[in-house]
Amino acid sequence: MPLCAFQNDYLAMGVTPIENIFIEHYLPHAPGDYVRVYLYGLMQCYHPGSDMALPKLAQLLGLEESAVANAFQYWERQGLLRRVSDNPPSYEYLNLAAALGGESPMEQAAYRHRDFNTRLQQLFDKRLLHPAEFMAACEWVEDLHLPEEVVLIMVEHFVRTKGRSFQFKQLEKTALQWAEQGVNTPEAARDMLLRDSAAYKLAQKVLDRFNLRRAPTKEEADLARKWLEDWRLTEEAVLVACRETVKGRNPSFGYLDGILSRNQSARTSEDMAGRLDETERLREAVKAIHEALGIQQMAPTPAEIDLYRNFIAAGFSPESVRRVARSMGDSGSYSMENLNRQMTRFVEMGLMTDMQIGEYLDRQKLLREQAARVYEKCGLEKRVNAASAAQMEEWLDMGSFPMVLFAAECARDAKMPPQYISKLLREWKKAGFTTVEEARRQHEALRGAAPDARKGAPAAQPFEQRAYTQEQLAALTEADFAKYVEEDKHDPS
Repeated sequence: MPLCAFQNDYLAMGVTPIENIFIEHYLPHAPGDYVRVYLYGLMQCYHPGSDMALPKLAQLLGLEESAVANAFQYWERQGLLRRVSDNPPSYEYLNLAAALGGESPMEQAAYRHRDFNTRLQQLFDKRLLHPAEFMAACEWVEDLHLPEEVVLIMVEHFVRTKGRSFQFKQLEKTALQWAEQGVNTPEAARDMLLRDSAAYKLAQKVLDRFNLRRAPTKEEADLARKWLEDWRLTEEAVLVACRETVKGRNPSFGYLDGILSRNQSARTSEDMAGRLDETERLREAVKAIHEALGIQQMAPTPAEIDLYRNFIAAGFSPESVRRVARSMGDSGSYSMENLNRQMTRFVEMGLMTDMQIGEYLDRQKLLREQAARVYEKCGLEKRVNAASAAQMEEWLDMGSFPMVLFAAECARDAKMPPQYISKLLREWKKAGFTTVEEARRQHEALRGAAPDARKGAPAAQPFEQRAYTQEQLAALTEADFAKYVEEDKHDPS
């Protein structure tokens, strides 16, 4: 038994001193779990447990063993710990004031740039940098006189383009080059990266394709970067797409961006060329649709091309789509929106084959022709349209076409001929009439029974009356007058 020892509950009731320099300079920038590991380890220094090891510490803190090991390595690089052994891992906590007093010039530089080191580590997320890597970055700041922000921009660019596992040695050449060229501001660093990037070089090639002799703007280089990095298109695929811009009056990066946006899946030059060839074929097909619909002096839009592509993908043949467009153009329904609605109706009706669509269109054409004859017969000046065909079909459900024509003849003097035609057809159907003769006998019988407006007078005859001037009337004899009245009765006009 030792001479002196804490009582069993002393650990829970006691305190662990924390140096203010840790709280002020290290704690604000360290990851939260790393601070937990440091503080728990510090408590162990004051109140050691014989069975404490890295696995048990990880279990107590609810962390993975690798996370605890990374935390100790982090504090070691910060100069707060010293590794005593690797197997099992063991560390000594250093007195911060004493440790700082015995630093080498390079270690002092690392301390001076502790915030910089923290931001540098954050760029690599879970990959922990080695002390030598921190020292190399500090050397670029101290010896090459590169500002910390410039070094961070350079490192961030390498992380983005090469991944977090690249070696710092790859940065030495770039750091020297920037120092020699006087890259001493964040703006200059970004401009340098821009000019050296694949995106900038691609943007320059695109300008050459546009016959524009100037340097790319930042916005143009950003678009090129999106094509290469975000959409993962090859440079060759982008340059192949430039051929489409000649169809516009003023080729631009925005126009090219729209083309590439619609063809993002075509990442190689071969795929891009194939997609653009397909689009050109579809564009020509839409031009034919425009002509059939009666649309003039309007180039096919990307939306119309996509619409036509959907027609074909749905199972319609190109000839069916053109035939529907021609039928709509003949009736004056000339828009791609109306065409889309009609094709959608065909899908809903289950009409997909050329034969089915052809039979439907022939039927609609016949109904329109019949409706035109009915309108002519009843003296109605009205343009025949899809509604006319639907109404004609309704009339034919109530009687034969000759009966519909006779109903139109009867409705000639009606205020609303279509409604009167429907009324007559319903009555004849209800009476069981199937021929014009039956309908005519009933209609004439009803007309003969109708009284004249004058009570007790016979029905007026629908003969046109001859007009006479006063001089003509005065010159007529009684015999002459009787002769003209007789002629009026037999005048076919």
